[in-house]
Amino acid sequence: MERPPEWPAGGVGARFKASFVFVVVLGLACLPVGFGFAATGRSGALKYAFLLAALFLLTAQFSLIARMRPHHRISDITITSYDGHAATEVRYSGAQFALLSALVACLAALSALATWDFARADDDVPAAPVAAALTGLAAVFFVSFFVLAALGRLRRGRIVLSQQGIHQEGRTFTSFLPWESFAGAKASYNGTPEILVVAYANAHWERRQLTRVWKLDKLPPVPMIEINPTALAVDPTLLYHLVRFYLEEPSARAELGTDASLQRVRSAAFK
Repeated sequence: MERPPEWPAGGVGARFKASFVFVVVLGLACLPVGFGFAATGRSGALKYAFLLAALFLLTAQFSLIARMRPHHRISDITITSYDGHAATEVRYSGAQFALLSALVACLAALSALATWDFARADDDVPAAPVAAALTGLAAVFFVSFFVLAALGRLRRGRIVLSQQGIHQEGRTFTSFLPWESFAGAKASYNGTPEILVVAYANAHWERRQLTRVWKLDKLPPVPMIEINPTALAVDPTLLYHLVRFYLEEPSARAELGTDASLQRVRSAAFK
């Protein structure tokens, strides 16, 4: 498969490597600092040191996975059922979503612990009630991530190709356009690779933003399926050719939702 010319060559640049090492060093440095505070009698600082270390290291791991794109698993492209129809599903990265959840959990724990400590602070701590209120609000905000996830309004995400059209379940939105609505597909680059499946302006576009509290992704301003491959579990080039093949070959759409579509993906038979 040929990589779209609009996308720069892959790999990790020197700037990313430097940033990655810097964040990892910050994370590791939190541990001796925390033990140093504990040695001076401020043992309460140790819990913040561990949480900050985890926060920095998780951030580094998240950026590494998004950049390096580890090889997807077989289950990341599979057969599913959508609205009662068999379809072929391409999943968003489960590792990225797990790391994102862990990052938010660290932030929620930091906020909750700070709220508890400020609430118990002595009267000589300036503005402790105000600080407790602010950190408490932050804790509620971060906990809302998991409430929305439990309600299904925030999720891993997936792209579903059915014989009817393309369904996109982003992390915080849903979008559907039928095949006949599309004018074409193209690759673009806006800091990260993108796949734009552009529809006609008068297309019947079904879409819904599921939450406005955590807008991890958002709907495009005009009818289209806008895919950021770095958020998915599969190789961007593979996904680009997969979507473009079924857009340009209407007769082949009958195999969507069957093992034939999976075999096509495994053999990269897009010509």
